[in-house]
Order: sequence, then C-alpha cells, then structure tokens
Amino acid sequence: MADPSDPTTANERIRAARERAGLDLSEAAHKLGVSFEEYRDLEDFDDEVWMVFSLAELRKLAQILGLTPRLILTGDASAPDETVSFTDFSRAIAESVRAGGGDADAWGERAGWDVAPLLRDPEEIWNLCPDGLRDIAGAAGIDWRSVLPK
Repeated sequence: MADPSDPTTANERIRAARERAGLDLSEAAHKLGVSFEEYRDLEDFDDEVWMVFSLAELRKLAQILGLTPRLILTGDASAPDETVSFTDFSRAIAESVRAGGGDADAWGERAGWDVAPLLRDPEEIWNLCPDGLRDIAGAAGIDWRSVLPK
C-alpha cells in the first residue's frame, strides 16, 4: 500500500516542496513572478503545471523549490538515460515533418500543436507547456522526459 503522505501528483509534489522550503503561497508566487491566484491554482489543480505553465516557468519553479522539472512532473528524480537538446529536438521534429510529407502545419495539426516556431528557433521550446512537449515528442518518436530542461 502506498504511503498516503507521499505526494503522487505534480501539484502535491509542488506543495510539499514549497512547505519543505518554508515558503508560504504568497512568497512562492512572488519568487516565481506570478499572481497569488495563479500559484494557488498550481498547487490546487494537477493540470495547471502541465497545461498552463511554460517549460521556462517550470524550470524557474524547480529552481525555487530545489527540485528538477522531471521530479515535479513525474515524481522520478533519476536522470534520463539520454538527454536531447532543444536543437536536436527541433531537428528531430524537422526530420519527422519531412518523413511525413514536408508540411509542418499538417504535421503540427496531427501532433496537436503548432511546431513552426520550434522549427525556426529551438529556443521557442521554452514557451511550450509540458503537455505540448509530451505530445510533440511523442509524435516525433522521442521520449519527452529526455527533452526536459535540467
């Protein structure tokens, strides 16, 4: 049987880490640069960190809480077997687009996200939410966890 005090969702892990860090909600919101309400939603609803926060915001949150983005999202602190840079991820998307007929808009529509900005500039990946990263990586045949920022 699982330990009921063990955080099992991203929002629970975030709350537990904030409490361990001795921060109240207002302090954590201020450090992250979001409103109190946005931060409260982050701890109240598991899908907030997946669908609302960008990878850049996730990285900042992880630094504030002394965690890694991977630990926040998956509960797994281990490093991935392989890491994929944003540049290599962008190249893999481009290869998948070419293999699918070369139409980035059609490929992105199938993946559920606009990938054209990521093809022009890999740094645009910072603006993706984790859900977008997961969907795009899956469509490109890449383990999304390997692309997560450190």
